[in-house]
Amino acid sequence: MNTQTSILLIDDDLMVRQALSQALAVENYHVVPAANRQEALREFTNHPIDIVLLDVNPRNENGWETARRFTALRPHLVVIGMTARPEQQVSSSIALAVDALLEKPINLYVLIHTLDQLCSHNPEPRRCGFSQPQLALQR
Repeated sequence: MNTQTSILLIDDDLMVRQALSQALAVENYHVVPAANRQEALREFTNHPIDIVLLDVNPRNENGWETARRFTALRPHLVVIGMTARPEQQVSSSIALAVDALLEKPINLYVLIHTLDQLCSHNPEPRRCGFSQPQLALQR
């Protein structure tokens, strides 16, 4: 039985998707890449997903709305946001949409540590994470 954590990676930048997919694969995560919300929703229905890792400021879409759509489909889904706008205010509505918020360019060490913290040995029901949001705007 494969116990790899499955990550749906949503980013409109192909280079970011490729680099993060490769880096996370080396760390033994299964990555399902998607370029936009529509593609991500299709992949979400076709794959068992443990975590959504998404750009919260994609072109032509609202990343916060995307996060809310996924958590509406599965309320306990772990969602990690990525932003290239560190000055972005973290409001209570944003805090409710994501479990963690990381700054781009992504520091792989911080990402892996965040994933480990959110997914530390919680087998039931394919749910990683905590009951409280773990917001960490980090480099």
